[in-house]
Amino acid sequence: MKRPYYLFSNGRLKRKHNTLSLQRAEESVLADDHPDNEGLPSVSPEGNRNAGRPHTFPIESVESLYLFGEIDINTKLVTFLAQQSVPVFFFDYYGHFTATLYPREAQLSGRLHVSQVQHYLSRKKRLLLAQSFIEAALFNIERVVKYYSGRIEDNTALLLALEDMAQARSQLSACTDIPVLMSVEGRMRDRYYQLWPHFLEEAVTAQFPFNKRERRPPSNELNALISFGNSLCYSAVLKQIYRTALDPTIAYLHEPGERRFSLALDLSEIFKPMLVDRAIFRLLKTGAITPKHFEKRLGGCYLSESGRRVFVEHWDKRLSKTVQHRGLGKKVSYERLIRLECYKLVRHLCDAKADPYQGFHMWW
Repeated sequence: MKRPYYLFSNGRLKRKHNTLSLQRAEESVLADDHPDNEGLPSVSPEGNRNAGRPHTFPIESVESLYLFGEIDINTKLVTFLAQQSVPVFFFDYYGHFTATLYPREAQLSGRLHVSQVQHYLSRKKRLLLAQSFIEAALFNIERVVKYYSGRIEDNTALLLALEDMAQARSQLSACTDIPVLMSVEGRMRDRYYQLWPHFLEEAVTAQFPFNKRERRPPSNELNALISFGNSLCYSAVLKQIYRTALDPTIAYLHEPGERRFSLALDLSEIFKPMLVDRAIFRLLKTGAITPKHFEKRLGGCYLSESGRRVFVEHWDKRLSKTVQHRGLGKKVSYERLIRLECYKLVRHLCDAKADPYQGFHMWW
């Protein structure tokens, strides 16, 4: 059975016959912006004889690759991965998603591509989809708040926030443009972040104080966790978009821009509360992530390699977790829910009247 591989080691990844081989490097890796980093390969073409035996894994077991270490690749490997339809996601020294290496599209639909563009160019059609994305994101945030409101003795702040969120969600249909929609979402998400100390409780909050969301750079441990989790969510959504004929560069909530897949940003908003936020709460409340898993650098706070390993291990298990699907009548994984969301969007784009899009709502 195929599964994703998360590689944290530094070294060289290459094709060896019909399998993959990772030759680990002994040398420590410098940060990308370190003054002594000259961009030289981490391993010589002949491999590092002192780094131990190469780690090999059959291509038949590889569904995707996530490279968190400094890993050298060559064109022979790229061709091999393309032939096997294996996407590769790259992350920098700080755990930020940076690039995707994806095989030539196997799923192509000229009709769908034209429809995607038409829905973007139509102000009315684009606004309708953007409203659906925000509505689903706010609904799922409310589900998280409701989950904890029944488990906290003094839940007054949570109940007041729920009233505000429900009111904001009911007013989305009256928003007349995208910036207004995004401002509503941003305001409610900030309100949501203010509730995190209630979710995490006093002991965890004492170790991980959190006042507001700060991104560039993350100012503290919780901001670092959110940024890293959002990068994983973005790559997970992008992988599922690639499995369909959707064009990831054409979006409706986020403005299509250079060097980014804006549609993945749109759909990620829906799944962050379920995938990222709940993962963070679990990791902190169980003590799986502690202050020792962070490092301060260049005025910011980032997960260390050991911290990223812990997060990714939990993330992989979370994506594999299943839930009984109400519509399909069978269990599906959290990751499969993302693919199903892509299919819903495809059906809307092809025939909005027959199958209008409604964003994913958590029911548990």
